[in-house]
Amino acid sequence: MAKSIVARRKGDEYQAKVFWLKLLELRTNDYIESVTFESDRVAFMDDVLVSYREPIKDQLTGKREIVCEFFQCKYHVTQNNAFNHENLIDPRFINCKTSMLKRLYDAYLKLADELDPDTFRLYIFSNWHWDHQDAVAEHLHEEMLRPTFYEKGMKSRVGEVRSKWARHLCISQEKLPAFLDIVRFNLGKNLTDLAREIQPLLKLAGLKPIDPTVTSIVYDELAWKLLGQGQHSFDKEALSQMIREEKLIAPPSTKHSEISIQSFAQFARRPDDLQAVHLNLCEFFDGRFPKDNSYWKTKIPEQVSTFILNEDLSNLSQPIHIFFDCHLSIAFFAGHLISPKHRIQIIPTQKEGSNYVLWEPNKSDTNDDLWQFKTVGEIDKELILGISVTHQIQTHLQPYLEVEGLSNLPQVLVCPTGGACRNAVSGGEHAWQLGFQLADWLREMLPDTCHKIHLFFAGPVALGYIFGHTLRHITPQIQLYEHDYEGQRGGQRYYPSLRIPYQS
Repeated sequence: MAKSIVARRKGDEYQAKVFWLKLLELRTNDYIESVTFESDRVAFMDDVLVSYREPIKDQLTGKREIVCEFFQCKYHVTQNNAFNHENLIDPRFINCKTSMLKRLYDAYLKLADELDPDTFRLYIFSNWHWDHQDAVAEHLHEEMLRPTFYEKGMKSRVGEVRSKWARHLCISQEKLPAFLDIVRFNLGKNLTDLAREIQPLLKLAGLKPIDPTVTSIVYDELAWKLLGQGQHSFDKEALSQMIREEKLIAPPSTKHSEISIQSFAQFARRPDDLQAVHLNLCEFFDGRFPKDNSYWKTKIPEQVSTFILNEDLSNLSQPIHIFFDCHLSIAFFAGHLISPKHRIQIIPTQKEGSNYVLWEPNKSDTNDDLWQFKTVGEIDKELILGISVTHQIQTHLQPYLEVEGLSNLPQVLVCPTGGACRNAVSGGEHAWQLGFQLADWLREMLPDTCHKIHLFFAGPVALGYIFGHTLRHITPQIQLYEHDYEGQRGGQRYYPSLRIPYQS
């Protein structure tokens, strides 16, 4: 009896942690509309329901437009079993009269009557793994079955699995892919794993951390208490009210302030209510593209200037940590606006996963050559400056220059000495050294006749801010460019953005 109670309690804790993972994503995410605990939308897939404000892309297939995700949590106290193709059709595996596969299929059919099947996903969340010796194991990639699951013939091991599953569901094998393609298996995460995932999200969300000095976790108990009070579905406003009423917000620091600039929707970002001031420029953009190209000339730089140069910033607790959920050009321009004469100390933050890291200013010199330089042509009045940090920009840069009639301009192409890659910047000290060394080198080599730089940059957004600060007045004019990462608009991948000084 005691063992069954413990198992049930552990299962409740497991479901509560999955719920809080999604609630924390709601708080730090611009895409989620609501998160529901113990949903009554569809049987079996009812532990947690996530609904999206606007469709998101399925990162595994790249094809779907997901509007909702359904989660069923299965926690087991011991590791004496695993997922395999037989267990999925055995009712005893879930202590039920109907198998897991059949219940998944019934949920799929019910939802498919209401929604386009391409717009939802069904998640099985469990601490058990998939048996690596099972015929299905080699066809699992990330969370889903790979297309190879359907390729081998009927007499193959996997072919026999397909036949067995189809017979169990009383359907033809041709109907399996449409169903199985929306099923996800998020396996092998125990209670400790989930707690570790929650901790950085609590910090990002500005909520009290899990206290390691006590046995109970307040968030586990709270999920079920709220359900008992009839509070089980939360949008962003309801969540904010709940965390205030439950006094879950971590005490604000008196040693620093936070501000932020946002110009596009973002996953895993610092919530607005933690900022002393917040600039939201999303009204000027459709995704990452401006609704009108003229906004780059006046409206956007005017708003950023008013925000950064506001005298009220000097009254905030110093230093000020600035968070960027914005275009590189905007971060660069913000850095450009901060003069050493200002009475404020701003420290840029760089996102690393679901965490932000301070990149504090550092003016220490280094004897190392941090940059590789390549100069093409003789520099006179105008210059193309290409800065490749996270990846090389030449592939998309050269076609753009040819189309725009800029290919005859001299070019300076630079990248860190170790090459362009995701880890090219080791941290804040390295970032500021890169900024100061690049500025020193350009001031030495640019002739007095050079009055305009066309700047193309691929790198961390905080480094963009640092370049904006260190390259102040490097030339009278700097034209910035943005990159179309995914080629959404076809044609050329670059387009002009802010110009410094901007046209007021």
